[in-house]
Amino acid sequence: MPKIANNPKTANINVRMLPEVKAEAERVFNYHGLTLPEAVSVFIKHACHVGGFPFELKGAPYTDDESMEALKEAIHLINDPTAKTYNNVKELFADCLGEESDDD
Repeated sequence: MPKIANNPKTANINVRMLPEVKAEAERVFNYHGLTLPEAVSVFIKHACHVGGFPFELKGAPYTDDESMEALKEAIHLINDPTAKTYNNVKELFADCLGEESDDD
């Protein structure tokens, strides 16, 4: 890999973000003595050095396997014309509890 620091900087990138996110990022990086472009450059250089993101990526809490399976099941039920349906929550709970609904 060539010495990046000795090469002239000729490439540009443009990033669109919310103004308040940019302002917060500038505040954080300025605290560490970096401009936003310098911080982005550090991030990219480090990502190249480690061959990926320089930190662990985690999914949102709702993307765990159990939640994803429940979502797939819900989508299947929505599209299944033979799936059991209820007119209201009382009917649903009565069915779950094995009771007769007052709305029958």
